[in-house]
Amino acid sequence: MHIILVRHGKPDLSSKARCTPREMKEWVARYQQAPVPGDRVPAETRQLAQQAGQVLSSPISRCVRSLEYLVGHANSPTDEVYAEAHLPYLELDVPRLPVKAWRLLFRSAWFLGFAAHTESIGRSSVRASEAAERLIELAERHGSVLLMGHGIMNVLIAWQLRKRGWRGPLHLLLKDYWQPSTYRQDQR
Repeated sequence: MHIILVRHGKPDLSSKARCTPREMKEWVARYQQAPVPGDRVPAETRQLAQQAGQVLSSPISRCVRSLEYLVGHANSPTDEVYAEAHLPYLELDVPRLPVKAWRLLFRSAWFLGFAAHTESIGRSSVRASEAAERLIELAERHGSVLLMGHGIMNVLIAWQLRKRGWRGPLHLLLKDYWQPSTYRQDQR
């Protein structure tokens, strides 16, 4: 029995721009809607999806589209519980920094409890616990399940799986786009 967490494909949006904290809101909105090119799907990830007993995704378009590229159709189930924990931001017009810097700063602040304009880490962790339970139920029913998810929410789900005795990678923050992380539990 196993659960595979996959980070969606890389959205076609540059993060080289510079912006203010307030402008990060618009950048995140563009990221949410950015297309995901399907020409770089790793063969290993495609094979895992084809072998999974159940595949599903976050309802956010980059995950839905990424899963379509993996399985070749658009009718896989989605659930809000797997949606990304969004970045907080500030209503300030200075300073102007690279998007990558704001992403790192705001995500670090979020992990420390800053949640302006978004769900808190506490609430996201509760949601990740719910997500882990649903994935475990699906794995018990189907033998294996593949979730096309997001970088941070996959990390939170992985923490919850490990708390429940599942074995798998510790450091999902280092996982790149399209990369799978497999968690295993012996049959109960």
